[in-house]
Amino acid sequence: MGSERVPEALSGVVRGLHHVAVVVQSLEDSAKLYVETLGMASSAPEFVADQKVNVLVLRAGEQRIELVEPASDDSPVSGFLEKRGGGMHHLAWRVDDVAAAIAILEQRGVRMIDREPRAGSHGTRIAFVHPKATHGVLMELVEDPT
Repeated sequence: MGSERVPEALSGVVRGLHHVAVVVQSLEDSAKLYVETLGMASSAPEFVADQKVNVLVLRAGEQRIELVEPASDDSPVSGFLEKRGGGMHHLAWRVDDVAAAIAILEQRGVRMIDREPRAGSHGTRIAFVHPKATHGVLMELVEDPT
């Protein structure tokens, strides 16, 4: 298996890695490691109402990591923290058009969490692919604002 092959189900859909999302108990506490210790640049935290989370974007060169903190007890990531503690939550793939990517994946029989795009952080449009379709890895499709 070649290291540069795109998985068949995502062929022609993804353009590259957008970010890795890490669930944390506290943005403030976690940012100390990434910003003060590792020297990564950070954005201002952003509240994403649809997902009930606060997001902090960190950059090291071209690489992007998003720290995701639950903003309420009923946030989708609250259960993740309770069951697993903090850690890697999902991989996010850059796509040109998230609605078109959803249509292609559904046509290929890929199970989606989101069948329509929704608002993500920093003006993005997003959709999640069900982890049962991706061998247990939660994946997000991300369309950057134009």
